[in-house]
Amino acid sequence: GEQIKQVRYMTTNRRYSKILLMTMCVIMCILIAIQIYMTSYVLWGESGIWPRTMSCLALVLEIITLSIFFASSRISSDVGNMVFTDVTGIKNKLAYQDRIIRINEGRDTFSIGVIMFDLNNLKTVNDTLGHEMGDHYIEAFSAILSKVQNERINAYRIGGDEFAVILEQTNAVEVHHILDWMDATIAEYNQKHDIAISYARGYEISTSDHYYLMEELTRRADSQMYQNKQIVKEKLGMGSR
Repeated sequence: GEQIKQVRYMTTNRRYSKILLMTMCVIMCILIAIQIYMTSYVLWGESGIWPRTMSCLALVLEIITLSIFFASSRISSDVGNMVFTDVTGIKNKLAYQDRIIRINEGRDTFSIGVIMFDLNNLKTVNDTLGHEMGDHYIEAFSAILSKVQNERINAYRIGGDEFAVILEQTNAVEVHHILDWMDATIAEYNQKHDIAISYARGYEISTSDHYYLMEELTRRADSQMYQNKQIVKEKLGMGSR
């Protein structure tokens, strides 16, 4: 829909911005190299004090300009990252959609895994303890989930109490390892805090035997999560969220 178009637009703009910044950087470096050569020629030649002063001043100004350029590029990059960062500190839904688009534009989705998480009992926490405690409930889970991330694994908050993890070059063993680690870490957290975290999860992996594009992969993971949510509710005798 409209949000997907927005993500595609932002992704394209970021790509062109990076190309433009790299081009400008190369041009600036070439200009400075030329200016250094000209300055050294003037300094060691028989030019008067005025040409030497102007040449040195031009070199200093170019170096300052390049420094400002690098600083502004860094600020622009930080602002871009903020657009894709959730208030809890992990990546947000825009980042999630952006990653899905990038994977779909790649060669294939082999060994891509998706884990979906949904917090239980958030409505009860909000209604009985207040929305501030509900926010803390979400933030605590986000902080734990963020620890599974590395160069191949990224965590996202895609809704109020809904989360996703996208794994690249993964397999079922790694997914189960992450799920077991989450269970153990959440259990340890619950022993130390009054408000226990409860969640449902589901996953799917695209393999040569069961190959899925990202839309189907996420849909199947989401379906598995809701099945697990129903089991958890029945086991704990829970009502609505």
